[in-house]
Amino acid sequence: MIDNKFYDSEAKHWWSGEDSPLMLIRYTMNPLRLKYVLEHLGEEYLSFEGLQVLDVGCGGGFLTEEIAKYGLRTVGIDPSKPSIEAARSHAEKIGLRIQYLEGMGERIPFPDSSFDIVFCCDVLEHVNDYQEVLKEVNRVLRPGGWLFFETINRTLFSFFVVVFLLQECEFTSIIPRNIHCWESFIKPEELQKSMKALGFFVKEIVGIMPGWNFLYHILSLRKKVKRKIGYEELCKFFKCHTTQYTGLCYIGCAWKPH
Repeated sequence: MIDNKFYDSEAKHWWSGEDSPLMLIRYTMNPLRLKYVLEHLGEEYLSFEGLQVLDVGCGGGFLTEEIAKYGLRTVGIDPSKPSIEAARSHAEKIGLRIQYLEGMGERIPFPDSSFDIVFCCDVLEHVNDYQEVLKEVNRVLRPGGWLFFETINRTLFSFFVVVFLLQECEFTSIIPRNIHCWESFIKPEELQKSMKALGFFVKEIVGIMPGWNFLYHILSLRKKVKRKIGYEELCKFFKCHTTQYTGLCYIGCAWKPH
């Protein structure tokens, strides 16, 4: 079973600066997501002012905050109440006007056609039925709107890296067990099929890889396990980049036709 309660117990560390697995999201995945989103939105919109954005599964608000700084009217929802409280507190502290609500992707608490853009990153592999989430996203997204998604492919390689190396192997594991379940990972063709059935036009799917030297990363994981380095320093080695290889993780975007 997927252990989503981890995000409740770690919520105080979203923005604390203390050593936490949440730094993997903050310093490795979030910069890549933000760059990808901005590049594609820049191709579609002359100005971001007034655009309504929903971040599904926003956690502590890493991506939500960054995108709000560009003038988008941003809302974040997450089933973890402690995470929502942490996100709301930090946004208020730095003067960002973001609406944060406790909520699930399977039951998004907004009317039809409420948003121009929806983010669904690191979410679909954590829910019981990702197709229900996609249906809800489609419902709240306005015609002509965009969906940005990022998740993990269900391959032997992703099992080896995400489940075995990062979660189960005592020599390299840096996150608790059951945060990810291999059976819940989604193949790109499965996701595309579900999206097309809802009427989405999938513009692009590209892979994500952590750096270039895989053996070096394993040695870095070992250093973290032996407490020779912290999570933030470990993230400096995991310089995630997009690639044509989708066998590990992938990110993409889809358009909802008028």
